Parts: sequence; C-alpha cells; structure tokens
Amino acid sequence: MTDTSISLHDRLLIVNAEIDGVAPLDIRCRDGRIVDIAPALATEDEFRLDAEGGAVIPGLNDHHIHLFALAAASRSISCGPPGVRHAGQLQEVLAEAPGTGWIRGVGYHESVAGILTRDELDRLGGERPIRIQHRSGKMWFLNSAAERELGLTVPDGQLFRGDALLRERLAAEGDFRSTVEATSRRLAAYGVTGITDATPTNDTATARLYEDLDLCQRVNLMGDESLATGSLKIMLDDAALPDLDALVARIGKAHERDRPVAFHCVTRTELVFALSALRDAGTVPGDRIEHASVTDAATMALFRDTPRDPNDLTVVTQPNFIPERGDAYVADVPASDHDNLYRCRGFIDAGIPLGGGTDAPFGDPDPWAAMNAAVNRKTPRGHVLGAAERLTPERALALFTTPLADPGGKPRRVVVGAAALCVLRRPWTQARLSLDRSDVRASVSGSLLCTPPAPQTRAF
Repeated sequence: MTDTSISLHDRLLIVNAEIDGVAPLDIRCRDGRIVDIAPALATEDEFRLDAEGGAVIPGLNDHHIHLFALAAASRSISCGPPGVRHAGQLQEVLAEAPGTGWIRGVGYHESVAGILTRDELDRLGGERPIRIQHRSGKMWFLNSAAERELGLTVPDGQLFRGDALLRERLAAEGDFRSTVEATSRRLAAYGVTGITDATPTNDTATARLYEDLDLCQRVNLMGDESLATGSLKIMLDDAALPDLDALVARIGKAHERDRPVAFHCVTRTELVFALSALRDAGTVPGDRIEHASVTDAATMALFRDTPRDPNDLTVVTQPNFIPERGDAYVADVPASDHDNLYRCRGFIDAGIPLGGGTDAPFGDPDPWAAMNAAVNRKTPRGHVLGAAERLTPERALALFTTPLADPGGKPRRVVVGAAALCVLRRPWTQARLSLDRSDVRASVSGSLLCTPPAPQTRAF
C-alpha cells in the first residue's frame, strides 16, 4: 500500500454513489460530516470524488486490533506456518534476515520446532540478537545475544507477557512514529476509519503516544487501571487463573469508575471463569468478551444467563482465524469442538451482541478477509468449520460497521450527520459476492480522504 494517497478536504462532494441500493446519489461533506444527500447536487467550491456507481457504506471499525504491534510486525520476519513449517526453514529465514542488528520474528507456533529455548535459538540463529513472538502473543523467545542487549536473563530465554518490558527497553528502536502512521494509512486503504486498540498494557503513556500521532482512524483505547476511560483489559491464562474473589473486586472497582471490562478468553476454561466472575460482580453496558474462541452449548447457555441486561455483554470475535489457522485447528482441536470455534450465527441467534475484529498482527489486518471468513468459514484446505455459523454478507459487514464504542450495537448508516465513509468501486450487489479489499475506492475519516491504488486485476 505504498502508493496510498492521503489528502485533506474540508469540502468534499462524492458523486454517482449508491446508498442502500439507491443510485445515483451525491453526498456532500463538510468538515468530515455528511450535510446533504440527493441526486445531482450542484457542484460548489469543493473536491469532487466520482464513485462511478459504487456503493458508499459506513467506514469500517476494527473492534480488536493492536496497532503498535502491527506496525512493529511490518519490520519483522514470519517464523511460523504456512511459510515456516520446520526447524530447517526457521534456520533459513533467520539466516536470510536483512540488516545487522536485531531480528524480530512473529507468528511462531510450536509445530515448527517445539517450544523454543535460548539454547535452541543460539543454535538456529547465530550471533545476532533474536526475539521471536509466539503467535498467541503470550510468549517471546530470546537468544543469548538478545538477553545481553536487553540486560536481563529469563528462564530458558522464554519471556512471558513481556511486551511492556520490551517496549521500555527498545523504545529507541526504529522510526516508531513513521512506521505507525504508515500502518494507519494501510488500514485506511482497507476502508478502516476506526479502531479499538485492545493491548492490555496500554496505559497513560500509551494514550499520550496516540495523541501525538497523525492517524487516519478514530481510536478507542482499552488497557490497564491507569486509563481514565475505555475498557479495562483483563488477561486470563487458564494455567494460572487469578483468585476469583480478587477478580470480582477488580471488576467492581472498574465499574465504579464507569469503566467496562474486556476479558481475553481463548480457551473454554478462561471463558467460563470470566463469565463466572461477571455473574458475581454484575455487568454494565460495554462489558466485553474478546475472542470467545471455543463456545459450546453449555457455555452459550452460561452466556445468556450472565448479564444483568442482554445488551450488557458483547462478544468481539475473529472469524479470520478460520482461514488463517483452520487446518491446524482441524489437526489439533477435538472434532467435537470444530463447530464451536469463533462462532458467529450462534451468538446472534442467542441474542448476544456481536462485533468483529482482526486481532492484527496476530491475525491478518484485512477486515474484508474476516468478513469473507464469516460467510464461508473455509480453511485453506477446504474444510468448513461450523457451517451453521455462517453469516450473510450483509451481517458479516455489520460486524465492522457498528459504533466504535458499541461493537454489538446497531450498524451505522450513511445518512446526513454521519462521519466516516468507505467508497467502493462496485455496487453492493456485486461487492457482496467477493468481499474483497480491492473493491475499496476511498475512505473518508473526518476531513481525511484516503485513496488506495487501483487494483491491477479483478477476479469476478
């Protein structure tokens, strides 16, 4: 997306557009908000964008992403499937890593060479400092040179939940600002005009960093107790669950400060534990379950019985993991749970509010690929996981058009007063068949207009 163009237009006219199946319509924006929608509006002194019959939809909101980590991943090498499947391939990519300093690897999975240790990385990677992140995001693997550079020693070179420590000790590495802003432009080229950064270590210092950046998206920040607003992100690890009473008290203190909570739940045990804590503490509007990766019938029933009000507790899911990791799920997850992975239709049918995120960089940041996955639910080898969980293209789109502060709420619409738009190259009746990011002609976020390069080819 290096050719993506960003320009500022306080006065914008989008012509020849389709809105909710009606065309041709013109859309006049002033200072980033729609002030008029009608056929054949007279051109004033304003920038004119011809939609050429393409649909205009609300700008997309990625309700679960890690922007700084995604930016860092752009300077990283992939160390896991599908490109790296065994230790020999890992050794090759480490040997071929460009530069002379740090090697930062991402996406590692133990199917490649087991759980890495310092000694194994020393053998595979040579003398350069190496840090490799497990694809779950929980663990960093360090070689001896990395530990020396960081001034620390951890058991077997395995640093658990060490993102904050690494960020502190590597703050000067690379051009942070330009990399993050380039990543923001990449998301804008997908039509993304809003993000929720779900990083648990976000704090007041992170908030100040965000305030200093020129981004193309509105940002909803969740994080630790130091933040005054946004969800309190609570991480759970089923191997080391916290004391339940202490967790209930922590939830209560967040609610007293008018902060909802957001639980990271990627196992059944974590999900049941989170729901049990919320049932004891009580729920408030905005409380969230992130991922809900495995939700069987019994846990779905517990979901329905937990919130004080059915709209208090929202699930933010990542259907993109079905095509990204589905073949590994087929091999590693019991067959009885295949239909329970990253459910969509099941939550909706149970009356549980549902929003969508990509979990980038742990997932692909392309929301259109996530929508496509919600519709098709196919693994790379053609397995269908949870056919009953499929959504229509319209419902899949709605996962990413709900309000930033209410991911399970009512999808936004293109109406007078609205801000944040995504202009497609084709009418919705055609775009819905492919749900492909190449259909994005432009995105409008405030007065910013992002125009990605035109695709070279199109598959119909």
